[in-house]
This record gives sequence, structure tokens and C-alpha cells, in this order.
Amino acid sequence: MDKNQSITQVLWGSQMLQNKYGSIWNRFVGRHLDDVFSLHGRNSGQFVFQMEAFSFQRLAVDQTFLCLVCVGRNIQELYEQAFEHLSQGIQIYDQDGHILYINENSRRISALPPKSELLGRHLLDVWDLKTDVSTTLSCLREQTPIRDRIDTFLDANKGNITTINTAYPIVKDDELLGAALFEMDLSINQKQQEYFRFVEENLKNYAKRVPEEQMSGYNFDCIVGGSERMTEAKELAKRFAKQDCNILLVGETGTGKEMFAQSIHRASPRRDKPFVAINCAAVPEPLIESMLFGTKKGAFTGSEDKEGIFEEANGGTLFLDEVNSMSLAMQSKLLRVVQEGIFRRIGSNKDFHTDVRIISSCNEDPFEMLENYTMRRDFFYRLSTVQVQIPPLRERPEDIRQLVDFYLERKRAKYAKRIDYIAPGVMDIFRSYRWPGNVRELFHVLEYILNVTDGGVITEKSLPTYLLSSAPVEKKEKQEAAFGTMPSEKDLSSTTLEELMGEYESQILERVLDHYGGNISRSAQSLGISRQSLSYRIKKYGIIV
Repeated sequence: MDKNQSITQVLWGSQMLQNKYGSIWNRFVGRHLDDVFSLHGRNSGQFVFQMEAFSFQRLAVDQTFLCLVCVGRNIQELYEQAFEHLSQGIQIYDQDGHILYINENSRRISALPPKSELLGRHLLDVWDLKTDVSTTLSCLREQTPIRDRIDTFLDANKGNITTINTAYPIVKDDELLGAALFEMDLSINQKQQEYFRFVEENLKNYAKRVPEEQMSGYNFDCIVGGSERMTEAKELAKRFAKQDCNILLVGETGTGKEMFAQSIHRASPRRDKPFVAINCAAVPEPLIESMLFGTKKGAFTGSEDKEGIFEEANGGTLFLDEVNSMSLAMQSKLLRVVQEGIFRRIGSNKDFHTDVRIISSCNEDPFEMLENYTMRRDFFYRLSTVQVQIPPLRERPEDIRQLVDFYLERKRAKYAKRIDYIAPGVMDIFRSYRWPGNVRELFHVLEYILNVTDGGVITEKSLPTYLLSSAPVEKKEKQEAAFGTMPSEKDLSSTTLEELMGEYESQILERVLDHYGGNISRSAQSLGISRQSLSYRIKKYGIIV
């Protein structure tokens, strides 16, 4: 700037910013600084230009020359990264048809060079098409939206590309700033149609489902697993469900003890009566007695006449979850109602009778607790007329695939996402992991996977980091799972690296194509390549689809 702060020259230190703003900022030459930027006389600070933030610093070079140094902070990068997650190709142009932004999907559709080589270039320098048939140029010329136009043009590799394009003019204060183009190739359109059919199907199924709040609980059909130990546990629980005896469920946290308890209740003669559950470990010791037995008004400050859980569950089933967390004193107080069916509310001298079946659970070895004197023997024997041992997940790895399929199917409506393929390496990790949180932890991992997985394929990249670091899978086993066995030394000496890589690539493509029944679009999506690229490789290796 000169001494009067009129702009005399614009110099650029960033090619990206010059590509985006060069044609605009060069027009500022000759104008007063305050007519362009609202700096309010400050020597340093920040300003915003076209949704992008800049830091600035005034520098006095001499009495006749001033300099304003501006550094872009790239707030717009947030928008650009958001655009990268859309399935459509997106291109943004200035009013003259120069590229300001292009996302990766658009580059993929037309096999274009890196963004750094595209920004600032005119669209006619990138695509071989006529001015009068360009969706973008038509939009800029007519300043009106151009919707769903089918364009055929030559891509960077001189191949014909057909896309469905929609362009919108970008206008501010009646001034045309540019245009935004949204494009779909035929593979994207096909994927969207398949996706909408899938969502429509799931919405119909979702509408037929009974709301969770109206469901009366689990039954034995909900307990997934066909392993020998799990089958034995279910058969034992079913056999004694019809008997009116107390049952103790023994299993680690997350094995599904409450599912067993509800299933037993629903298979019993008490199925039409209440099922009431209390987690003994979650209730503080001073409160659990009042929750179980109820209170009489005036028993302590603020107390009211209130029934307890034993009264609420009368005629039905009471589930005492993690009963091993109860103190010896509380076990003693429970013993009378377990034996006689008689209890008193806190502060009352009146006996109440209750008829409940007690199902309890223990996440520790009860016999060790007896040896350590943390559980009363009379209390234990009253609760454990029948014991059902629920095996931890690590002892029934053959059930993992069934559990995975069950959970993914159950979540289809929630995520509107279909999982078509699970890589063998993922299931190897699942079977070798110890699962300290058992089925509950497995379901949490699958919930994570559904949130991070794009497309219909689950690979090792979809897994939480801690699961990968704990998986004892050798590198050689991973290679053989992916590519088959390695060639012998004799084979290596008689072939080239390029031939070996081609053979491995051909095997992988054949395996994936076979899995998807020869569907090229879905196979390409699972491999993370374009349909054109996969078609080229199929022809290259002579693969029969």
C-alpha cells in the first residue's frame, strides 16, 4: 500500500490461496484498504473474507510504503472435509468457471490429477466438452439451477464418462459468485437405488416391530449360541423353569444372566405375573433394605408408606442380580423372607406375606465366597436349589459368528446399513480375543464398528485399536489368510515380483467377485476401487465373471 493505504500490489505466498482468491484480490488494486477489509485501524488481528479467516499484521516498510501481511487460517477446511464424506462428486467454481474446490469422489469419477493441479484451472481446460452443453457453464450463464442433466464427456484418460449432473448458482446480494455442481456416475446412482430399496425394506420391518417399551422381556429364543456348554445351560434352565424352585445363575459380567432370568420367568407358570429385577451391586447398602421391604411413614425423617420390591413382585418373579455384592448382614435379613415368605416394612411391626420366586445371579464363584466367609451358607443353599452355570464367551468361541450375525441383523433398522462381508481376519481376532466383558463387550465392539464402517464390508481397519493390539495373530498367518500360502524358494527363483503380485491380485479379485456373486459394483466398493478400475483388472487377468 502507499502512504494513503491504497492497495498497489498483491503478492502470494500460498499457491492454494492464490488459486482460490487471486482473480478476486487482484481487483482490489487501486482501492483503499478500508473499502476492502474491515480492520478498523488495528495493526494486527483477524478478519473474515468469504467464510475464511485470516490473521493480519501491518508492517511499515518506509514512510511511503506500507505492507499488510495476511495468513489464511483455513476455517473452510471444515466444510471441505465434510464434503469428502458425501457419495456424490462436488465441484465449486467462481463466476468465470475456474475450479475453487473439488472433492475426491469427483476426481475418482473422471480419473483427475491431484487437487493441487486442478484448483484455479478453467473447467474447459480439464474436461473436453462444449460450452453450450456444460452443466456448470449453463448454470453460470443463465444464473438458474440446472437439474439432473445427463452429460457424456472425455475423462483425463480419453475414455467416455456419463454422469448425472445438477448445478446451482451461488449468489450473494444479487451478485453471482460462482456455481456448485453435484455429479453422480451410474455406479453411484445404482448404489443409491439399492440403498433406498434396502432402507424401504427395513422401514417396513421396523414398523411391524413391537416397541421395546411394550416388550415383556426375553425368552429362550433370544439367547444366541449353539455350543455344547451354552446348550446345556439353556436346557437346564428350561427344565427347571416350570418348577417353582429358586435358581442361582452363575456367570461373569456380561454373559447374559438377566436374559436367562427373564427367559425362565416367561417359561414358568408365573409368566403372567410381574417380573421385577434389582441390581444389588448398584444400590447403596443403606438403601437396599428399604427398596426390598418398603417403609412405614415416620420410620425416619421423610419416610412415607411405600411398598417394597417384594410386594411389587408378589405372585411373580424377583431377580436379585449380583446378589454376591450384599453384605452378610443384608443376607441375614433376606434369609427370613426367602425361607418363610414373611417380612416387615422398615419401621413397621406388621408382617407382610409375599409369594415370589427368587432367581438370583452371582458373578463370582459362590463356593469360593463360602470358603472366604463372604456369603452365608444357609443363604446360599436357600437361593441355589438349582444352579445354572453360564459359560463366558472365551469358552465358546464357536458361538461368536452367530452372535455377530444376530447383532448386525438386529441393528439393521437403526443404522439402515447392510453388512455384506466380514473379513476372515476379523473373525480370527474375535475368536482369539479373551473378551473380559463377554457378550456385552462384543456387542459394544460391533456398535463401534457400525459407526465407523463405510460400505458393507468389515475389515480389521474397522476394529477398535485395543482389540488389534491384543490379537495374537502372527504376520505369516495374516498373509496366508489374505493371499494364500507363500511360494517356495524354487518358485521365487523362476518368476518376477511383478508376476507374483499379479497372481496374488488375481486371486484376491476372484475371491471377492465370487463372494458377491459376480456383482462388479459391490466388489469394487468392498475393495475400495472404482468400477472402471475393477473392470480393467478383470479383463487384464482374464477373470470369468
